[in-house]
Amino acid sequence: MKHLQDHWFGVLLLAGIGWMHFRDIPSKMGETPYLGWLYILLVAGCAAAGAWLLSSHWKSGYALGLLISGGAIIAYTLTRTVGLPNARGDIGNWAEPAGIISLTLEAAFLVLGLVQLGRSNRALQTQSAR
Repeated sequence: MKHLQDHWFGVLLLAGIGWMHFRDIPSKMGETPYLGWLYILLVAGCAAAGAWLLSSHWKSGYALGLLISGGAIIAYTLTRTVGLPNARGDIGNWAEPAGIISLTLEAAFLVLGLVQLGRSNRALQTQSAR
């Protein structure tokens, strides 16, 4: 359980990101099915990344979480600016509470993931210098 002690905040952020998208899957499947499937992949990816954070492969968990979080932020920005194919209804809708919460969780994971991976790289450099 050492990995849970070390990476519990990352697991919590991934759970929040996954939950925010999970609860919107039914409406996305009705409106724009391909976005619904992307949400399903995002939720599964959050679960996989969280599981890796709880293992000795925690670096892979942060890498996958960074990919998911960064991708979600980019997709959110696109849906609010130029729109996506068959999904133009959210253009200009920057103040949606669920979107703001998701962006906050994703940005927090980006910062945490970069910090954790940076610490790991510095620790490896310190060990190799000895």
